[in-house]
Amino acid sequence: MNRPRALIIENSLDFTGGLNSVLRSCELLKTEFDFCFLLPTGSKSAKYVMKNGFVVYELPMKEIRKSAGAMLLYFLFLMINTIRLINLLKTARIDLMVSNDFYNMTSPLYKLMGGRIPYVCYVRFRPSKFPGMLVQWWSWMHDRYAATIISVSEIVKRELPHRRKVVVIKNEFPNQPVDLIASTSKTILYPANYIEGKGQAYALQSFAVVHRQFPGWKLRFVGGEMGLDKNRSYKKRLVEQSVSMGLQEGVEWEGFSEHMDREYLNASIVLNFSESESFSLTCLEAMYYGRTVIATKSGGPQEILSHVKNGVLVNVGDVQSMTLALLELIGKPDKRNAMGAQAYHDVRVRFDLEKIQNRLSSVYGAALISK
Repeated sequence: MNRPRALIIENSLDFTGGLNSVLRSCELLKTEFDFCFLLPTGSKSAKYVMKNGFVVYELPMKEIRKSAGAMLLYFLFLMINTIRLINLLKTARIDLMVSNDFYNMTSPLYKLMGGRIPYVCYVRFRPSKFPGMLVQWWSWMHDRYAATIISVSEIVKRELPHRRKVVVIKNEFPNQPVDLIASTSKTILYPANYIEGKGQAYALQSFAVVHRQFPGWKLRFVGGEMGLDKNRSYKKRLVEQSVSMGLQEGVEWEGFSEHMDREYLNASIVLNFSESESFSLTCLEAMYYGRTVIATKSGGPQEILSHVKNGVLVNVGDVQSMTLALLELIGKPDKRNAMGAQAYHDVRVRFDLEKIQNRLSSVYGAALISK
């Protein structure tokens, strides 16, 4: 019996947490569905997706920007790509579409034009990050045409103006066996793409104090620039900031890594000082590898971490609390390792892969029946 063929539609030009999550879900369900991917032309993530065994198609998709010219291009390419999508769905014999975030409107426009292939839509960004009028339109269109809308957290669901078809299915942790090993490392890991709002500047301010008291410790940033000039500029400013603070010997700057498991296992503490998080795959992953997380109360982390029990939560922008939490965890290795061990066990109970697999299978299966 042939497996239904599902097309994952992903807008990003580079590797993101959203792409990582959907790749994991495809691995969980690959015995039930034949997955393939539609990525923007020139996406740096295409090779990585193909390396994981999936067929990749490409279209010249445009991500939405705030300038008037970019908005015009966005809508122009949206119409053109919807027509191209119609042809691709026929030639690739697609049975189901999965839109990997709600700002990608090719699927609902395809349905509006009379298309019969069903689709499921993820919402991986917090709607509050976007202009209200766009969110209203996106949400209404998906509510009207999607078989199901999957929200990755309760806070994302609450921020959606239309919730009739919304179900909450949280992100998946890595599907690989990992033993719990207490860390003796003196590395603080900051896994995040270089995007303003991700909080790297707060980490530098906190680490400046840590570096004076514990000069043997390192702060290691790992992430990509998403192929965007503004992100390259942001990273450059961060590096300049670290130099001006005299931290060049204590801070390491790395790009995208295909081996994040090694990064987590080689660290003792993991940071996420983001200003806004829909979920936080990095918090989930750090806990999975038994590492203690300090994260901001930026949305998703509060649904993952239990404060003081298996991690530490601080207010957004509260550098003093960030610094005090770091100093305490560095100064008390037994407490740090106990939190990491608790995180290791808790995450496996609360984010059980089999339950997530069964829920996704049911959602995709129901969408196919609705065809």
